[in-house]
Amino acid sequence: MGKNRKRNKNQNRADPMNYSHSGGSSINTALADLFSGINTPEEDIEENKEVLMGRSRQLAMGNALAISALKKIRTNVIGSGLKLKASIPADILGINEEEAEKIERKLETLWEYWAESTECDYEGQMNFYQIQSLAILTKLRDGECFVGLPFRKNLNDVFELKLRVLDSALCVNPSGSSEKVINGVESDSQGVPIAYHFRKNYKSMDTVRISKYGSLTGRQNILVLMERERAGQKRGVPLLSPVMEELHQVTKVRRAELKNILVSTIFSVFVTSPDSKSTLKLKKDFNSLIDEKNEVVKLGSGTISVLPPGVKIEQANPNRQCASLDSFITSIAKNIGACLEIPYEVLMSSFNSSYSASRAALNEAWRTYMLHREWHIAEFCKPVYAEFLDYIVDSGIIELPGYKENLLIKRAYQGSEWFGSSVGQIDPSKEAKAAEIRLRCGLTSLTRETKLLTGADYETVLKQRRKEAQNELELNELKRKAREVKGGGENVMVESGKEKK
Repeated sequence: MGKNRKRNKNQNRADPMNYSHSGGSSINTALADLFSGINTPEEDIEENKEVLMGRSRQLAMGNALAISALKKIRTNVIGSGLKLKASIPADILGINEEEAEKIERKLETLWEYWAESTECDYEGQMNFYQIQSLAILTKLRDGECFVGLPFRKNLNDVFELKLRVLDSALCVNPSGSSEKVINGVESDSQGVPIAYHFRKNYKSMDTVRISKYGSLTGRQNILVLMERERAGQKRGVPLLSPVMEELHQVTKVRRAELKNILVSTIFSVFVTSPDSKSTLKLKKDFNSLIDEKNEVVKLGSGTISVLPPGVKIEQANPNRQCASLDSFITSIAKNIGACLEIPYEVLMSSFNSSYSASRAALNEAWRTYMLHREWHIAEFCKPVYAEFLDYIVDSGIIELPGYKENLLIKRAYQGSEWFGSSVGQIDPSKEAKAAEIRLRCGLTSLTRETKLLTGADYETVLKQRRKEAQNELELNELKRKAREVKGGGENVMVESGKEKK
Protein backbone atom coordinates (compact mmCIF):
# COMPACT_ATOMS: atom_id res chain seq x y z
CA MET A 1 0.00 0.00 0.00
CA GLY A 2 2.86 2.38 0.84
CA LYS A 3 4.49 1.84 -2.54
CA ASN A 4 1.17 2.61 -4.23
CA ARG A 5 0.84 5.97 -2.40
CA LYS A 6 4.40 6.92 -3.29
CA ARG A 7 3.79 6.04 -6.93
CA ASN A 8 0.55 8.07 -6.98
CA LYS A 9 2.43 11.14 -5.74
CA ASN A 10 4.97 10.84 -8.50
CA GLN A 11 2.71 10.00 -11.40
CA ASN A 12 4.17 12.82 -13.50
CA ARG A 13 7.32 10.76 -13.89
CA ALA A 14 7.62 8.59 -16.97
CA ASP A 15 6.77 5.35 -15.14
CA PRO A 16 5.29 2.33 -16.90
CA MET A 17 1.48 2.32 -16.93
CA ASN A 18 -0.10 0.08 -14.26
CA TYR A 19 -3.22 0.06 -12.06
CA SER A 20 -1.92 2.91 -9.92
CA HIS A 21 -2.28 5.12 -13.00
CA SER A 22 -5.80 3.91 -13.84
CA GLY A 23 -8.30 2.08 -11.67
CA GLY A 24 -6.07 2.09 -8.57
CA SER A 25 -5.26 5.82 -8.70
CA SER A 26 -5.99 7.74 -5.51
CA ILE A 27 -5.64 11.20 -7.07
CA ASN A 28 -7.82 10.78 -10.15
CA THR A 29 -10.84 13.03 -9.55
CA ALA A 30 -13.00 10.97 -11.90
CA LEU A 31 -12.78 8.08 -9.40
CA ALA A 32 -13.08 10.16 -6.24
CA ASP A 33 -16.72 9.20 -5.57
CA LEU A 34 -16.23 5.49 -6.37
CA PHE A 35 -16.24 3.47 -3.14
CA SER A 36 -13.12 1.32 -2.79
CA GLY A 37 -13.80 -0.45 0.51
CA ILE A 38 -13.92 -4.24 0.69
CA ASN A 39 -16.91 -5.69 2.55
CA THR A 40 -17.74 -9.18 3.68
CA PRO A 41 -20.48 -11.20 1.94
CA GLU A 42 -22.63 -10.61 5.01
CA GLU A 43 -22.30 -6.83 4.65
CA ASP A 44 -22.83 -6.77 0.88
CA ILE A 45 -25.56 -9.40 0.56
CA GLU A 46 -27.05 -10.67 3.81
CA GLU A 47 -27.76 -7.23 5.33
CA ASN A 48 -29.57 -6.15 2.14
CA LYS A 49 -31.36 -9.42 1.45
CA GLU A 50 -34.80 -8.45 2.77
CA VAL A 51 -34.88 -5.12 0.93
CA LEU A 52 -33.71 -6.65 -2.35
CA MET A 53 -36.25 -9.46 -2.12
CA GLY A 54 -39.13 -7.08 -1.36
CA ARG A 55 -38.28 -4.73 -4.22
CA SER A 56 -37.75 -7.62 -6.62
CA ARG A 57 -41.20 -8.98 -5.78
CA GLN A 58 -42.79 -5.58 -6.40
CA LEU A 59 -41.09 -5.25 -9.79
CA ALA A 60 -42.05 -8.82 -10.71
CA MET A 61 -45.70 -7.92 -10.08
CA GLY A 62 -45.93 -4.52 -11.75
CA ASN A 63 -43.08 -3.87 -14.19
CA ALA A 64 -43.46 -5.12 -17.76
CA LEU A 65 -39.73 -5.46 -18.48
CA ALA A 66 -39.10 -7.31 -15.22
CA ILE A 67 -41.96 -9.72 -15.87
CA SER A 68 -40.73 -10.24 -19.44
CA ALA A 69 -37.18 -11.10 -18.30
CA LEU A 70 -38.27 -13.54 -15.58
CA LYS A 71 -40.91 -15.34 -17.61
CA LYS A 72 -38.80 -15.59 -20.76
CA ILE A 73 -36.11 -17.39 -18.78
CA ARG A 74 -38.74 -19.61 -17.14
CA THR A 75 -40.47 -20.42 -20.43
CA ASN A 76 -37.30 -21.22 -22.38
CA VAL A 77 -35.48 -23.04 -19.58
CA ILE A 78 -38.41 -25.14 -18.34
CA GLY A 79 -41.14 -24.81 -20.96
CA SER A 80 -43.67 -27.58 -20.45
CA GLY A 81 -41.18 -29.34 -18.18
CA LEU A 82 -37.79 -31.06 -18.26
CA LYS A 83 -38.42 -34.75 -18.97
CA LEU A 84 -36.44 -37.68 -17.57
CA LYS A 85 -34.42 -40.15 -19.65
CA ALA A 86 -32.86 -42.77 -17.38
CA SER A 87 -29.26 -43.48 -18.35
CA ILE A 88 -27.75 -46.52 -16.63
CA PRO A 89 -24.10 -47.45 -17.44
CA ALA A 90 -24.37 -51.19 -18.10
CA ASP A 91 -20.63 -51.81 -17.75
CA ILE A 92 -20.55 -50.39 -14.21
CA LEU A 93 -23.45 -52.62 -13.14
CA GLY A 94 -22.02 -55.65 -14.93
CA ILE A 95 -25.09 -56.26 -17.09
CA ASN A 96 -25.75 -56.17 -20.82
CA GLU A 97 -27.42 -53.33 -22.70
CA GLU A 98 -30.77 -55.10 -23.03
CA GLU A 99 -31.02 -55.61 -19.28
CA ALA A 100 -30.05 -51.98 -18.70
CA GLU A 101 -32.78 -50.83 -21.09
CA LYS A 102 -35.39 -52.91 -19.26
CA ILE A 103 -34.40 -51.34 -15.93
CA GLU A 104 -34.45 -47.87 -17.49
CA ARG A 105 -37.98 -48.39 -18.84
CA LYS A 106 -39.21 -49.57 -15.42
CA LEU A 107 -37.66 -46.59 -13.65
CA GLU A 108 -39.07 -44.13 -16.22
CA THR A 109 -42.54 -45.67 -15.88
CA LEU A 110 -42.52 -45.42 -12.08
CA TRP A 111 -41.19 -41.87 -12.31
CA GLU A 112 -43.99 -40.86 -14.68
CA TYR A 113 -46.60 -42.29 -12.29
CA TRP A 114 -45.24 -39.99 -9.58
CA ALA A 115 -44.12 -36.91 -11.56
CA GLU A 116 -47.08 -36.53 -13.90
CA SER A 117 -49.66 -36.54 -11.09
CA THR A 118 -50.27 -34.08 -8.28
CA GLU A 119 -49.24 -36.84 -5.89
CA CYS A 120 -45.69 -35.46 -5.88
CA ASP A 121 -46.87 -32.10 -4.47
CA TYR A 122 -47.20 -31.69 -0.71
CA GLU A 123 -50.32 -29.57 -1.23
CA GLY A 124 -51.65 -31.81 -4.01
CA GLN A 125 -52.05 -28.98 -6.55
CA MET A 126 -49.15 -29.28 -9.01
CA ASN A 127 -47.31 -32.01 -10.89
CA PHE A 128 -43.52 -32.18 -11.02
CA TYR A 129 -43.23 -30.04 -14.15
CA GLN A 130 -45.35 -27.25 -12.67
CA ILE A 131 -43.20 -27.39 -9.55
CA GLN A 132 -40.15 -26.95 -11.81
CA SER A 133 -41.68 -23.76 -13.18
CA LEU A 134 -42.51 -22.40 -9.73
CA ALA A 135 -39.05 -23.29 -8.40
CA ILE A 136 -37.10 -21.43 -11.09
CA LEU A 137 -39.41 -18.39 -10.95
CA THR A 138 -38.93 -18.25 -7.18
CA LYS A 139 -35.18 -18.55 -7.55
CA LEU A 140 -34.98 -15.75 -10.13
CA ARG A 141 -37.32 -13.43 -8.21
CA ASP A 142 -36.20 -14.03 -4.61
CA GLY A 143 -32.60 -15.06 -5.18
CA GLU A 144 -33.09 -18.63 -4.02
CA CYS A 145 -35.74 -21.33 -3.74
CA PHE A 146 -36.07 -23.76 -0.83
CA VAL A 147 -37.69 -27.12 -1.59
CA GLY A 148 -38.47 -29.53 1.24
CA LEU A 149 -38.57 -33.31 0.74
CA PRO A 150 -41.08 -34.52 3.35
CA PHE A 151 -43.07 -37.75 3.52
CA ARG A 152 -46.85 -37.68 3.57
CA LYS A 153 -49.42 -40.33 2.70
CA ASN A 154 -52.78 -39.01 1.56
CA LEU A 155 -55.86 -41.07 0.75
CA ASN A 156 -55.36 -43.18 -2.42
CA ASP A 157 -51.71 -42.11 -2.71
CA VAL A 158 -49.21 -44.69 -4.01
CA PHE A 159 -46.09 -42.73 -3.06
CA GLU A 160 -45.30 -40.95 0.20
CA LEU A 161 -42.44 -38.78 -1.07
CA LYS A 162 -43.55 -35.16 -1.60
CA LEU A 163 -42.06 -31.87 -2.74
CA ARG A 164 -42.84 -28.66 -0.87
CA VAL A 165 -41.72 -25.25 -2.16
CA LEU A 166 -41.06 -23.01 0.85
CA ASP A 167 -41.45 -19.22 0.96
CA SER A 168 -37.97 -17.63 0.99
CA ALA A 169 -39.24 -14.68 3.02
CA LEU A 170 -40.03 -17.03 5.93
CA CYS A 171 -36.38 -18.13 6.26
CA VAL A 172 -35.34 -15.92 9.21
CA ASN A 173 -33.23 -16.00 12.34
CA PRO A 174 -34.98 -17.53 15.34
CA SER A 175 -35.24 -15.44 18.49
CA GLY A 176 -32.08 -15.63 20.56
CA SER A 177 -30.06 -17.13 17.71
CA SER A 178 -26.27 -17.25 17.80
CA GLU A 179 -23.76 -15.81 15.36
CA LYS A 180 -23.80 -19.13 13.51
CA VAL A 181 -27.26 -18.30 12.12
CA ILE A 182 -27.33 -15.66 9.36
CA ASN A 183 -30.62 -14.85 7.60
CA GLY A 184 -32.06 -18.14 8.78
CA VAL A 185 -29.09 -20.23 7.62
CA GLU A 186 -27.29 -22.11 10.39
CA SER A 187 -23.65 -23.05 9.75
CA ASP A 188 -21.08 -25.15 11.56
CA SER A 189 -17.70 -23.95 12.80
CA GLN A 190 -16.31 -24.21 9.25
CA GLY A 191 -19.06 -22.06 7.76
CA VAL A 192 -20.84 -25.00 6.04
CA PRO A 193 -24.68 -24.74 6.13
CA ILE A 194 -26.20 -27.49 8.28
CA ALA A 195 -29.78 -26.29 8.88
CA TYR A 196 -32.39 -23.70 7.89
CA HIS A 197 -34.87 -21.90 10.14
CA PHE A 198 -38.35 -21.02 8.88
CA ARG A 199 -41.27 -19.20 10.46
CA LYS A 200 -44.43 -21.31 10.48
CA ASN A 201 -46.36 -18.55 8.69
CA TYR A 202 -46.42 -14.77 8.30
CA LYS A 203 -48.50 -14.29 11.44
CA SER A 204 -46.38 -16.45 13.73
CA MET A 205 -42.90 -15.68 15.05
CA ASP A 206 -42.31 -19.34 15.99
CA THR A 207 -39.64 -20.99 13.86
CA VAL A 208 -38.97 -24.55 12.74
CA ARG A 209 -35.45 -25.91 12.25
CA ILE A 210 -34.93 -28.09 9.17
CA SER A 211 -31.64 -29.98 9.12
CA LYS A 212 -30.00 -30.17 5.72
CA TYR A 213 -29.33 -33.88 6.20
CA GLY A 214 -31.04 -36.42 8.43
CA SER A 215 -29.03 -37.33 11.53
CA LEU A 216 -29.79 -41.08 11.25
CA THR A 217 -29.99 -41.79 7.51
CA GLY A 218 -28.00 -38.89 6.05
CA ARG A 219 -30.95 -38.25 3.74
CA GLN A 220 -31.22 -34.76 2.23
CA ASN A 221 -34.21 -32.98 3.79
CA ILE A 222 -34.11 -29.72 1.85
CA LEU A 223 -32.83 -28.46 -1.50
CA VAL A 224 -31.55 -24.92 -2.04
CA LEU A 225 -31.63 -23.57 -5.59
CA MET A 226 -29.33 -20.54 -5.65
CA GLU A 227 -26.77 -18.85 -7.90
CA ARG A 228 -23.70 -18.01 -5.84
CA GLU A 229 -21.61 -14.95 -6.68
CA ARG A 230 -19.44 -14.77 -3.54
CA ALA A 231 -17.54 -17.36 -1.49
CA GLY A 232 -19.18 -17.73 1.91
CA GLN A 233 -22.54 -16.46 0.64
CA LYS A 234 -25.53 -17.82 2.59
CA ARG A 235 -28.53 -16.43 0.69
CA GLY A 236 -29.08 -15.63 -2.97
CA VAL A 237 -29.36 -12.30 -4.78
CA PRO A 238 -32.48 -11.64 -6.90
CA LEU A 239 -31.78 -11.57 -10.63
CA LEU A 240 -33.19 -8.03 -10.96
CA SER A 241 -31.00 -6.49 -8.23
CA PRO A 242 -28.46 -4.72 -10.51
CA VAL A 243 -31.19 -3.10 -12.63
CA MET A 244 -33.83 -2.25 -10.03
CA GLU A 245 -33.29 1.51 -10.36
CA GLU A 246 -33.64 1.44 -14.16
CA LEU A 247 -36.75 -0.72 -13.98
CA HIS A 248 -38.36 1.57 -11.40
CA GLN A 249 -37.61 4.69 -13.47
CA VAL A 250 -39.21 3.03 -16.51
CA THR A 251 -42.34 2.39 -14.45
CA LYS A 252 -42.54 6.03 -13.35
CA VAL A 253 -41.97 7.36 -16.88
CA ARG A 254 -44.62 5.07 -18.33
CA ARG A 255 -47.17 6.13 -15.74
CA ALA A 256 -46.42 9.82 -16.31
CA GLU A 257 -46.78 9.47 -20.08
CA LEU A 258 -50.00 7.48 -19.78
CA LYS A 259 -51.47 10.25 -17.65
CA ASN A 260 -50.32 12.81 -20.20
CA ILE A 261 -51.98 10.88 -23.02
CA LEU A 262 -55.19 10.60 -21.02
CA VAL A 263 -55.25 14.34 -20.24
CA SER A 264 -54.53 15.25 -23.86
CA THR A 265 -57.62 13.32 -25.00
CA ILE A 266 -59.90 15.57 -22.91
CA PHE A 267 -61.00 18.69 -24.84
CA SER A 268 -61.46 21.56 -22.39
CA VAL A 269 -62.10 25.30 -22.81
CA PHE A 270 -61.95 28.23 -20.42
CA VAL A 271 -64.17 31.32 -20.52
CA THR A 272 -62.09 34.45 -19.91
CA SER A 273 -63.16 38.03 -19.25
CA PRO A 274 -61.25 41.35 -19.12
CA ASP A 275 -61.93 42.20 -15.43
CA SER A 276 -62.79 40.53 -12.14
CA LYS A 277 -66.41 41.86 -12.03
CA SER A 278 -67.26 40.22 -15.34
CA THR A 279 -65.64 37.01 -14.13
CA LEU A 280 -67.79 36.95 -10.98
CA LYS A 281 -70.94 37.65 -12.98
CA LEU A 282 -70.17 34.85 -15.46
CA LYS A 283 -69.51 32.46 -12.59
CA LYS A 284 -72.87 33.29 -10.96
CA ASP A 285 -74.69 32.87 -14.29
CA PHE A 286 -73.12 29.42 -14.82
CA ASN A 287 -73.89 28.34 -11.26
CA SER A 288 -77.52 29.45 -11.60
CA LEU A 289 -77.92 27.46 -14.80
CA ILE A 290 -76.48 24.36 -13.13
CA ASP A 291 -78.05 24.64 -9.67
CA GLU A 292 -81.38 26.40 -10.20
CA LYS A 293 -82.41 25.36 -13.69
CA ASN A 294 -80.62 21.98 -13.59
CA GLU A 295 -79.01 22.62 -16.96
CA VAL A 296 -75.55 21.55 -18.11
CA VAL A 297 -73.28 24.01 -19.86
CA LYS A 298 -71.42 22.17 -22.64
CA LEU A 299 -70.05 22.53 -26.12
CA GLY A 300 -72.36 21.76 -29.01
CA SER A 301 -71.54 20.50 -32.49
CA GLY A 302 -71.66 23.29 -35.06
CA THR A 303 -73.13 25.77 -32.56
CA ILE A 304 -72.71 29.54 -33.01
CA SER A 305 -73.11 31.48 -29.78
CA VAL A 306 -72.89 35.21 -29.02
CA LEU A 307 -70.69 36.09 -26.07
CA PRO A 308 -70.80 39.31 -24.00
CA PRO A 309 -68.30 42.03 -24.91
CA GLY A 310 -64.77 41.20 -23.72
CA VAL A 311 -65.52 37.54 -23.05
CA LYS A 312 -63.37 35.02 -24.94
CA ILE A 313 -63.09 31.24 -25.20
CA GLU A 314 -59.60 29.73 -24.87
CA GLN A 315 -58.78 26.09 -25.50
CA ALA A 316 -56.69 24.11 -22.99
CA ASN A 317 -54.01 22.23 -24.93
CA PRO A 318 -51.37 20.24 -23.00
CA ASN A 319 -49.22 20.25 -26.16
CA ARG A 320 -46.84 17.66 -24.68
CA GLN A 321 -45.62 14.91 -26.97
CA CYS A 322 -44.30 11.52 -25.88
CA ALA A 323 -42.46 10.78 -29.10
CA SER A 324 -39.20 10.27 -27.19
CA LEU A 325 -40.74 7.61 -24.93
CA ASP A 326 -40.03 4.75 -27.31
CA SER A 327 -36.36 5.67 -27.72
CA PHE A 328 -36.01 6.07 -23.94
CA ILE A 329 -37.57 2.64 -23.25
CA THR A 330 -35.41 1.08 -25.97
CA SER A 331 -32.22 2.52 -24.49
CA ILE A 332 -33.08 1.34 -20.98
CA ALA A 333 -34.17 -2.09 -22.24
CA LYS A 334 -30.82 -2.58 -24.00
CA ASN A 335 -28.95 -1.84 -20.77
CA ILE A 336 -31.20 -4.17 -18.79
CA GLY A 337 -30.87 -6.92 -21.39
CA ALA A 338 -27.08 -6.66 -21.40
CA CYS A 339 -27.02 -6.96 -17.61
CA LEU A 340 -29.38 -9.97 -17.54
CA GLU A 341 -27.67 -11.63 -20.55
CA ILE A 342 -30.84 -11.43 -22.62
CA PRO A 343 -30.48 -9.57 -25.95
CA TYR A 344 -32.79 -6.60 -26.44
CA GLU A 345 -34.55 -8.24 -29.40
CA VAL A 346 -35.46 -11.26 -27.27
CA LEU A 347 -36.35 -9.26 -24.16
CA MET A 348 -38.75 -7.04 -26.13
CA SER A 349 -39.80 -9.76 -28.62
CA SER A 350 -38.85 -7.34 -31.39
CA PHE A 351 -37.25 -9.11 -34.37
CA ASN A 352 -37.17 -6.32 -36.93
CA SER A 353 -33.58 -6.78 -38.09
CA SER A 354 -32.20 -9.18 -40.66
CA TYR A 355 -32.36 -12.96 -40.33
CA SER A 356 -28.67 -13.10 -39.33
CA ALA A 357 -29.09 -10.47 -36.58
CA SER A 358 -32.23 -12.08 -35.22
CA ARG A 359 -30.62 -15.52 -35.29
CA ALA A 360 -27.55 -14.18 -33.47
CA ALA A 361 -29.79 -12.68 -30.77
CA LEU A 362 -31.61 -16.00 -30.30
CA ASN A 363 -28.33 -17.91 -30.10
CA GLU A 364 -26.98 -15.48 -27.51
CA ALA A 365 -30.13 -15.80 -25.43
CA TRP A 366 -30.09 -19.58 -25.76
CA ARG A 367 -26.63 -19.74 -24.18
CA THR A 368 -28.10 -18.04 -21.13
CA TYR A 369 -31.12 -20.35 -21.11
CA MET A 370 -28.96 -23.47 -21.40
CA LEU A 371 -26.79 -22.29 -18.51
CA HIS A 372 -29.85 -21.85 -16.30
CA ARG A 373 -31.19 -25.22 -17.49
CA GLU A 374 -28.01 -27.09 -16.56
CA TRP A 375 -28.00 -25.45 -13.13
CA HIS A 376 -31.65 -26.35 -12.63
CA ILE A 377 -31.00 -29.97 -13.57
CA ALA A 378 -28.04 -30.19 -11.20
CA GLU A 379 -29.73 -28.39 -8.28
CA PHE A 380 -33.26 -29.73 -8.57
CA CYS A 381 -34.04 -32.49 -11.10
CA LYS A 382 -31.20 -34.91 -10.38
CA PRO A 383 -31.37 -34.63 -6.55
CA VAL A 384 -35.15 -35.18 -6.63
CA TYR A 385 -34.74 -38.19 -8.92
CA ALA A 386 -32.09 -39.62 -6.59
CA GLU A 387 -34.42 -39.21 -3.60
CA PHE A 388 -37.21 -40.86 -5.59
CA LEU A 389 -35.04 -43.90 -6.33
CA ASP A 390 -34.02 -44.13 -2.66
CA TYR A 391 -37.69 -44.12 -1.71
CA ILE A 392 -38.96 -46.73 -4.19
CA VAL A 393 -36.07 -49.07 -3.32
CA ASP A 394 -36.46 -48.67 0.45
CA SER A 395 -40.24 -49.12 0.24
CA GLY A 396 -39.88 -52.29 -1.86
CA ILE A 397 -41.63 -50.93 -4.97
CA ILE A 398 -38.67 -52.07 -7.09
CA GLU A 399 -35.57 -54.18 -6.50
CA LEU A 400 -32.23 -52.93 -7.79
CA PRO A 401 -29.37 -55.38 -7.04
CA GLY A 402 -26.52 -53.74 -5.13
CA TYR A 403 -28.32 -50.40 -4.70
CA LYS A 404 -28.20 -50.39 -0.90
CA GLU A 405 -24.86 -52.12 -0.46
CA ASN A 406 -22.58 -50.21 -2.85
CA LEU A 407 -22.54 -46.42 -3.20
CA LEU A 408 -20.94 -46.62 -6.66
CA ILE A 409 -23.68 -49.00 -7.86
CA LYS A 410 -26.27 -46.66 -6.32
CA ARG A 411 -24.81 -43.70 -8.20
CA ALA A 412 -24.88 -45.71 -11.44
CA TYR A 413 -28.59 -46.47 -11.05
CA GLN A 414 -29.25 -42.76 -10.48
CA GLY A 415 -27.78 -41.80 -13.86
CA SER A 416 -30.15 -39.62 -15.86
CA GLU A 417 -30.49 -37.15 -18.70
CA TRP A 418 -33.10 -34.40 -18.92
CA PHE A 419 -34.67 -32.99 -22.06
CA GLY A 420 -36.66 -29.80 -22.53
CA SER A 421 -37.85 -27.49 -25.29
CA SER A 422 -35.45 -26.73 -28.12
CA VAL A 423 -34.02 -23.43 -29.30
CA GLY A 424 -36.43 -21.18 -31.20
CA GLN A 425 -36.22 -21.30 -34.99
CA ILE A 426 -36.75 -18.29 -37.23
CA ASP A 427 -36.59 -20.31 -40.46
CA PRO A 428 -37.08 -24.06 -39.81
CA SER A 429 -36.09 -25.05 -43.37
CA LYS A 430 -32.69 -23.36 -43.02
CA GLU A 431 -32.15 -24.97 -39.61
CA ALA A 432 -33.00 -28.42 -41.00
CA LYS A 433 -30.64 -27.96 -43.97
CA ALA A 434 -27.83 -26.87 -41.65
CA ALA A 435 -28.40 -29.98 -39.50
CA GLU A 436 -28.33 -32.16 -42.62
CA ILE A 437 -24.99 -30.66 -43.70
CA ARG A 438 -23.48 -31.18 -40.23
CA LEU A 439 -24.59 -34.82 -40.24
CA ARG A 440 -23.25 -35.39 -43.76
CA CYS A 441 -19.87 -33.94 -42.77
CA GLY A 442 -19.73 -36.04 -39.61
CA LEU A 443 -19.69 -32.99 -37.32
CA THR A 444 -22.62 -34.05 -35.15
CA SER A 445 -24.95 -36.95 -34.33
CA LEU A 446 -28.64 -37.67 -34.76
CA THR A 447 -29.03 -37.66 -30.99
CA ARG A 448 -27.62 -34.14 -30.68
CA GLU A 449 -29.50 -32.71 -33.67
CA THR A 450 -32.80 -34.19 -32.49
CA LYS A 451 -32.30 -32.59 -29.10
CA LEU A 452 -31.35 -29.20 -30.61
CA LEU A 453 -34.14 -29.01 -33.18
CA THR A 454 -37.04 -30.60 -31.31
CA GLY A 455 -35.89 -31.02 -27.70
CA ALA A 456 -36.83 -34.72 -27.88
CA ASP A 457 -34.82 -37.86 -27.17
CA TYR A 458 -33.58 -39.55 -30.37
CA GLU A 459 -34.13 -43.08 -29.07
CA THR A 460 -37.73 -42.22 -28.20
CA VAL A 461 -38.23 -40.73 -31.67
CA LEU A 462 -36.64 -43.78 -33.30
CA LYS A 463 -38.86 -46.12 -31.32
CA GLN A 464 -41.95 -44.19 -32.41
CA ARG A 465 -40.79 -44.19 -36.03
CA ARG A 466 -40.45 -47.99 -35.90
CA LYS A 467 -44.04 -48.25 -34.72
CA GLU A 468 -45.23 -45.88 -37.43
CA ALA A 469 -43.27 -47.78 -40.11
CA GLN A 470 -44.83 -51.04 -38.94
CA ASN A 471 -48.28 -49.46 -39.01
CA GLU A 472 -47.61 -48.17 -42.52
CA LEU A 473 -46.65 -51.67 -43.70
CA GLU A 474 -49.82 -53.11 -42.21
CA LEU A 475 -51.90 -50.37 -43.80
CA ASN A 476 -50.35 -51.00 -47.22
CA GLU A 477 -51.07 -54.72 -46.84
CA LEU A 478 -54.72 -53.98 -46.05
CA LYS A 479 -54.94 -51.72 -49.11
CA ARG A 480 -53.46 -54.46 -51.30
CA LYS A 481 -56.02 -56.99 -50.07
CA ALA A 482 -58.83 -54.45 -50.61
CA ARG A 483 -57.77 -53.98 -54.24
CA GLU A 484 -57.75 -57.74 -54.78
CA VAL A 485 -61.26 -58.04 -53.37
CA LYS A 486 -62.49 -55.31 -55.73
CA GLY A 487 -61.20 -57.08 -58.80
CA GLY A 488 -57.49 -56.49 -58.87
CA GLY A 489 -57.44 -55.06 -62.43
CA GLU A 490 -55.22 -52.31 -63.75
CA ASN A 491 -56.00 -48.71 -62.83
CA VAL A 492 -58.25 -49.82 -59.96
CA MET A 493 -58.80 -46.84 -57.68
CA VAL A 494 -58.08 -47.51 -54.01
CA GLU A 495 -59.50 -45.53 -51.13
CA SER A 496 -56.53 -43.17 -50.99
CA GLY A 497 -57.41 -41.92 -54.47
CA LYS A 498 -54.30 -43.36 -56.13
CA GLU A 499 -54.36 -45.76 -59.07
CA LYS A 500 -53.16 -49.28 -58.62
CA LYS A 501 -49.98 -49.92 -60.62
